[in-house]
Amino acid sequence: MMMDGMMMNNSIIMMMCFGMFVGMLIFIAALGITTFWVIRLLMRKSRVEDYPLMILKESLAKGEISEEEYRQTRNMLNQDK
Repeated sequence: MMMDGMMMNNSIIMMMCFGMFVGMLIFIAALGITTFWVIRLLMRKSRVEDYPLMILKESLAKGEISEEEYRQTRNMLNQDK
């Protein structure tokens, strides 16, 4: 009779370990998915929305255009909005 009790205890322990393992896998998957979506959302927000203005600023920094040309073009770009 003692043997049956030990077998039942062992099977319960095994089921509990399996349940904990499955729970841990679900937790890790949920954490990974959440991290992926948060990073994707942050990357989307950090994208430069005003790409032409960024190019204009780079041209000014490289000395390809003067400050007056920069101001004129920036004003023209801002009018389009």
